[in-house]
Amino acid sequence: MTPFPRVVSTSSHSDKKNVIVRQPPRSFADALTTSQFTNGEKPDYNLALKQHNEYVETFEKLGLNVILLEAEEEYPDCCFVEDQALIVDNHVFFPITGAPSRMGEQKTIIDTITPHMKSIHWCQEPGRIDGGDVVRVGDIFYIGKSKRSNDEGISQFQDFLFKLGFESYVINVPSYSLHLTTLCSAPNSNILLIPESTANDLVFENLPNSVEIIKIPDNETYGCNTIGIGNKVIISEGYSTVKNILSKKGLEIIELPMSEFRAVDGSLTCLSLFYQ
Repeated sequence: MTPFPRVVSTSSHSDKKNVIVRQPPRSFADALTTSQFTNGEKPDYNLALKQHNEYVETFEKLGLNVILLEAEEEYPDCCFVEDQALIVDNHVFFPITGAPSRMGEQKTIIDTITPHMKSIHWCQEPGRIDGGDVVRVGDIFYIGKSKRSNDEGISQFQDFLFKLGFESYVINVPSYSLHLTTLCSAPNSNILLIPESTANDLVFENLPNSVEIIKIPDNETYGCNTIGIGNKVIISEGYSTVKNILSKKGLEIIELPMSEFRAVDGSLTCLSLFYQ
């Protein structure tokens, strides 16, 4: 078998030219949550909308083409577009989300993305997988087995990746966490952020030696979710350790308030879908 490529060139560069986002609906306070990061308080819709507008404006300032979709009131979680499509080098795998109440969100995403894709693939029953359970580090994909993603869904996505020439590995997501991306991210091609307490649980097989795993204090777990775009990295406001470490690595930091999305287990990456 031909060896897989080992060049680390994350999606934070070539894949981030166009971005799909969707406004939070007025029903946002009813979004699904495990209260992993909060004490069960409900998000404030007006503040969530303000924070989302700042999120969108950040992409515009960075020169990305932003496709802003209207909110769908019947789907409180609809702004979390990441879960509804898995885009790899402009090939798309449409998953079946592990949250039954969210299945209707996908139609608008399908209609928006499909014209821009090289090929289209579909998850089949009984497969379940959420976009939030996929982390790309260069040409390697790590897929979280979680409450939302099962063996069948993961297997189908791995087959999709294999046919495109990519390597993939499965990671068991701790039961207290919603998704794999809740716990980690790659802000650039050489860094992987993970919380200290999960360092022994999250095993990243065949991770290139050029990638440095940086352990973040558990009280800043939420800050481990980042979006890298070139030499800039978007982080959630209020996570000083994450900010200081990435600044020392030479990255330009952009901080965004995320309190209302945090209240319903939403992170930075949850709110966007990128394609070339």
